Amino acid sequence: MAPRKPAGERPSTEERRARARAEKRIAMPSNRSKRPAVQKKPAARAASAGPSSQKKPTVASAGGSARKSSRSAAVSRARSVSQTPSRPSAAKRPTTHAASSPRTAPSAASSRARSSRFPSAETEKKRGRGPKLGLAALALLLAVIGGAWVIDGAVNGARIYAGVSVGEVDVSGMTEEEARRAVSAFYNPRVDEGRAFIFASDQARSTLDTDMALAEEDAQAEQLSIEEARANKQLWVAEAGTLGAEVPVSELVSQAFAVGREGGLPERLGASRDGCVVPVHVDLDEEALEALCASIDESVGDPRVDFGIAIEEGAVTVTEGHDGTAVDRQAVADQLSEGFLGPASADVQFVAHPEQASVRIGKERAEQVAATVQAALDRGCTFTFEQAEWSLDAAEIGPWVRTRIEGEGEQADLVPYLDEVEASADVLALIRNAGYTSAATVSFAADAGEIWVSATDGSRYPHTAAAVAELDEALFDASATGDTPPAIAVEWGAAPARVTFDKALEIGLIGQISSFTTEYNDSPSTANRRHNIHRAADLLNDSIVPANGGEWSFNATVGEASEESGFQAAHAIINGKYDDAIGGGICQVATTVFNAVYEAGYPVTERRNHSLYISSYPTGRDAAIAFPDLDLTWVNDGTSDVLVRSRYTDSTLTVTLYGIGPGYVVSTQTGDWEAGEPFKKRTKVDESEPEGTRYVKTAGADGRSVTVHRVVRDRAGNVLHEEDFASHYAPIDEVTVVGPNTPTANEEEKEKEEDRVLPTGD
Repeated sequence: MAPRKPAGERPSTEERRARARAEKRIAMPSNRSKRPAVQKKPAARAASAGPSSQKKPTVASAGGSARKSSRSAAVSRARSVSQTPSRPSAAKRPTTHAASSPRTAPSAASSRARSSRFPSAETEKKRGRGPKLGLAALALLLAVIGGAWVIDGAVNGARIYAGVSVGEVDVSGMTEEEARRAVSAFYNPRVDEGRAFIFASDQARSTLDTDMALAEEDAQAEQLSIEEARANKQLWVAEAGTLGAEVPVSELVSQAFAVGREGGLPERLGASRDGCVVPVHVDLDEEALEALCASIDESVGDPRVDFGIAIEEGAVTVTEGHDGTAVDRQAVADQLSEGFLGPASADVQFVAHPEQASVRIGKERAEQVAATVQAALDRGCTFTFEQAEWSLDAAEIGPWVRTRIEGEGEQADLVPYLDEVEASADVLALIRNAGYTSAATVSFAADAGEIWVSATDGSRYPHTAAAVAELDEALFDASATGDTPPAIAVEWGAAPARVTFDKALEIGLIGQISSFTTEYNDSPSTANRRHNIHRAADLLNDSIVPANGGEWSFNATVGEASEESGFQAAHAIINGKYDDAIGGGICQVATTVFNAVYEAGYPVTERRNHSLYISSYPTGRDAAIAFPDLDLTWVNDGTSDVLVRSRYTDSTLTVTLYGIGPGYVVSTQTGDWEAGEPFKKRTKVDESEPEGTRYVKTAGADGRSVTVHRVVRDRAGNVLHEEDFASHYAPIDEVTVVGPNTPTANEEEKEKEEDRVLPTGD
């Protein structure tokens, strides 16, 4: 066998030709073999064989055995050239082609044996087997990976990967449903029972006796107005339930399930090795949180007031604002969240520290908005409907204008807009006053938990909501210019035969007739009273008052306030005193309904005042309930049904009447107070209280009387009905509770509390 040339020395022409012939033979298929030819790579072989190999075509041998032997020798020579290590020759000798001498055959066979045991990548590539084996290996690798992926998908496809936790709950290997149950079971009981004490100052936290402070607040919760109760407030109790606190379990579990899927294999391996925790937080109702923080702001500091605008008789003025203080809403939310997620038995305690709060809307911006609104009002507008036309001036459009603050921080802006509900109602009144009686009348029905609105067959209604939206854009859109009053055409639309309440409200088929809101003091001590208010509000919610004389009764709608119907014991006015009774607090619900009906102008057929005066309500406009003797009843004398809806927060209750309003105009005349019997002071010893205890259980108030006169007119000014609502209130003795052996103020004589028979009422 000819020795290899030293590295870097070019092969002879004969060697290159031999290699080329061997390459050609290896690539050529056997005629007797039915295997397909191996795909060739001409460019690679041309480069390997050299240019001379392409000049001489390879001739295949016709004889089978000769061809086989020749191919074997050629393969051996090709492998020998490829596999033999390069080494320098001892002396330069003429190169003899291996195929030209029979003496090279044994060496070729030996070389063939060695090369078959130790094939090189280059040789395999030249033989055409490299790509085949490479593709096979790749296919095998992909098959292994694919199989592993299939197995992994079958095992973990619907399960959270190892090492993942939601807060303190290890959810490894769980399905999402299993994880939701586990996280809920761990955190929900904590949050449901969560309670936080928020103090007005560090001094209040270190010195205030929370039990005594809550006892006094509890005793006077029904007696003091909201303003009086807030004046010297030093302690707030925030309960998780009243703040709408809840753990977003589904959201957190979805995040846990995504670990290792969205972040890929590295994230999955990291979670398995080091663990991965999805942090838990508590979501709070934004309105409830804002109400809590606003109450703290009003009591603790000087709340900031943004500059704004006011409109009176079509004239726009700027309202003054000033910097002030405010608690950081997010900080309060974070402290509540952290506390509610802690051990269920631990109450959260922290101090509210109001911080300096600059106005969001300054005087300059308010002046700009005032100028914009004044220019819009001065333009006026025109509404047309059928053959009727109304030109409205600034004084008529002004009551519809509202403003809201959009954005936060430096991006906050004062934005004017039209109150669509009020404006739509007024435009509809114009249409009806013009004699268009073909507008729809509606009825309400409850079906499968949904309130449906039906219009009379073939009726139609004016698209007032769309018209008001068009006017809003014409007045306040940035592109609105010029002095020409916007001309808005109100179109007729076919009234839908049956549509949901929300849709009917959206399209202007129905609207808000009247609404009234009352407030109440909120604390843990008044939890039962709040529960009763919410329970009664739920029972009357979505009650329907039929048109043309349908009567609504509080007692018939809510029923008797009993434990069986879900009511609890709470403070109520009984025989002229504050005492506990099942259903205490429901008179607040009756009072709220009464005022909504009063403002709408519907006839009130039965109403009684409380035996004791409550300053939180409008003067002389409260309503007492005592099943079955004292009731609140009223009549719907309009041509469309009325829907009664309630909505509440932790400290407010709102009752709204919906439908097509009768257009009544209500005027009120409140008489002067007439003095009654003065109150007395008494002290009551409570042996169950600790020694040294002293708090005012009942605030004193003199007896008094007042009369409210209401006149109801139609749109044309004709008096429909008028009535007097007279209220007579008994005096309320001031009662101070003391513990045993506690010196009393002014050495008042201790006396036992005796019941006095006074007019009954809640």
